[in-house]
Amino acid sequence: MSGQKDEKQADGFSARRFQKLSDENRELKAYVAEVMQRLRQNERLFSRMFELESQVLKSTDPEDLCFTLLRGLRSSFELDFVRFWLDRSSFMGGHKLDALSERDLVWVEKGEIKQMGLSRKRAWLVQLSPESTFEWLDAQDQHLGSIALLTLGDLDKPFGVLGVGSVDRDRFAPEQSSDFLQHLSQVVGMTLEHAVAREHLARLSVTDTLTGSHNRRFLQPHSHQPLSQWFGNSKVACLYADVDQFKSLNDRLGHEAGDEILAVVSKALRAHVRANDPLIRMGGDEFVLLLPGCSEEKAKEIAEKTVLTIANEELDGDEKTSISIGVSYSSADKDMAVKALITAADQAMYVAKALGGNRFELAESDDARVVEGNGDEG
Repeated sequence: MSGQKDEKQADGFSARRFQKLSDENRELKAYVAEVMQRLRQNERLFSRMFELESQVLKSTDPEDLCFTLLRGLRSSFELDFVRFWLDRSSFMGGHKLDALSERDLVWVEKGEIKQMGLSRKRAWLVQLSPESTFEWLDAQDQHLGSIALLTLGDLDKPFGVLGVGSVDRDRFAPEQSSDFLQHLSQVVGMTLEHAVAREHLARLSVTDTLTGSHNRRFLQPHSHQPLSQWFGNSKVACLYADVDQFKSLNDRLGHEAGDEILAVVSKALRAHVRANDPLIRMGGDEFVLLLPGCSEEKAKEIAEKTVLTIANEELDGDEKTSISIGVSYSSADKDMAVKALITAADQAMYVAKALGGNRFELAESDDARVVEGNGDEG
């Protein structure tokens, strides 16, 4: 009897042991299946992230980069909300980012990011409800269930926050892993900083440091283009300005006075035009001003006012200076090259000098013949 009892106990133990192994095996299979599913999800996630990063790196400027990020995040990651909050006092504050709507971008003031406590870590996951909201959200964002807030830039001096949100309350629940979001925060922050730096260097390379106008290098890519390729179908006026007797003034008054004269001429040329009208210092004391969509009468008015402004400018020691300006217009029936329009104005300027300077002369832009002049303005 004792042997049968022991045998039954052994059989029972074996059955329980087998059942336990079977349960453990089933749990292990379920765990492996879950892990494999997560790996496949992460693989797809990082594949989409890699594709978005590639698109971002191709962006040509901060505005294009932000637009690419907003569009890519919405489409690739099925997000119901994507928005930048950027510090107006940071390096980003100098960029208008006009392509972004008020839904895409909100400017915040200096110190607001730190005051909100967002600079303490890279990524914040927040579940939203009527009792638990985020101060920077609008009334139209109340449909959101959860949001991730990604701090951009150095945590000691953040320049912005990227918010991504979902109607799903569990999408960005606080207990979720934030490794991917922290990576995204760093990628977005670094690429924006690099894009701004690249744009700044590119701007410096085509800027005349003395006058703040463009330099000759700015004009080079456009020089042989048709005007329509640069300015569209509108007519274009061109002013070519040159300081009268500049070498003599420079030798007599010194280089500092010469630099002052160039700055005065640049300021005078800018005084009556739009901010985006290209002003180019061609070298020395020569300037080119291009005026797309400007009428002939308006171009003459600008030339005349500029001549008078310079003539009335008093230099050190009661010295005076003057300029000569040539004015040309694009042909109504011919799409001129940019260089041809400038050459026509240049030739008209030499006529103004030959007539004594301190004046402007008009040129016929299609064949560069001077057709009209004004009296001495001095």
